Amino acid sequence: MEALAGWAYLVIFVLLVLDCLIPALPAEASVITGGALAASGRLHLAVVLVATVAAVVVGDLLMHEAARRGGRQVLDRWLSGDKHRRAIGWVTRLLDRRGGALVAGARFLPFGRTTVAVISGYSRFPRRRFLPAIAVGAVLWGSYTVGLGYLGGNVFAGNPLAAAALGGVLSLLVTGVTTLAQRVRLRVRKVGNP
Repeated sequence: MEALAGWAYLVIFVLLVLDCLIPALPAEASVITGGALAASGRLHLAVVLVATVAAVVVGDLLMHEAARRGGRQVLDRWLSGDKHRRAIGWVTRLLDRRGGALVAGARFLPFGRTTVAVISGYSRFPRRRFLPAIAVGAVLWGSYTVGLGYLGGNVFAGNPLAAAALGGVLSLLVTGVTTLAQRVRLRVRKVGNP
């Protein structure tokens, strides 16, 4: 069982690193499952959290550096329209004003992690600001996601699949509610400032 646990930590790490490149991977599900397995004593909670945080930092840093070094030419060709240029300009201005908060908070948004890592590299957002922000975001998101699995593991003790499902549903619910709240807030602001 201990040998399998080592593989579980590695799977979590690899999926999270690759998730930055291919956001459709089931990386979040692997972290939630890791938390559920930690609740049942099959994995160590601290090691699941360390693997999660390290993978998020490594994946985001790799994407940031790829966009910073060679990705500019690719992105300039791929995102050639005015709409894309305006969106990149908007995110770049946000990074200038609220860079640390944006980088840390993007981890909680669907596709936010990859988008901010790419745009921050593309716009040459300083590493000295990027690294601490992504570390904070990784710790917060990792604690949240592992915690969902751990909570589910305690609710459905002995059934890690049900525990992981509960964690996944809670995660989708929280993401949905926060996304809806953000859209309502933006609509109210737009109506108030025509």
